[in-house]
Amino acid sequence: MTMQPFAPLGRDLAHRGQTCSYSPGDTPDTDCPAGATWHILWTADLDAGLACDPHMLVARERFVFVDSHPVGSDCAMPGAHWDFDSKRCVHPDEPAVEAAAAGRTVPKEA
Repeated sequence: MTMQPFAPLGRDLAHRGQTCSYSPGDTPDTDCPAGATWHILWTADLDAGLACDPHMLVARERFVFVDSHPVGSDCAMPGAHWDFDSKRCVHPDEPAVEAAAAGRTVPKEA
């Protein structure tokens, strides 16, 4: 048996709130009911998911992923963008998104 380092992405779920998207068996009966504390960018194709603390530990131990950050108010919201520099999600009308698109960094407020 060969080890597969990439996470099985499972079924595509509509936004179901800020709950963990871990689901062994990939069925509604096995969905984790815990609140999400982490937002994970699984692939460069922008496949993302949410995880609670225990399932984030599992993801870190078992899988390769592009990036992660603590869940914020903009995570999993339609139209939000992943801000790699600030380690958060932002809306397109925020200066950080415009700067990221232009390839520059937004200075942090003091």
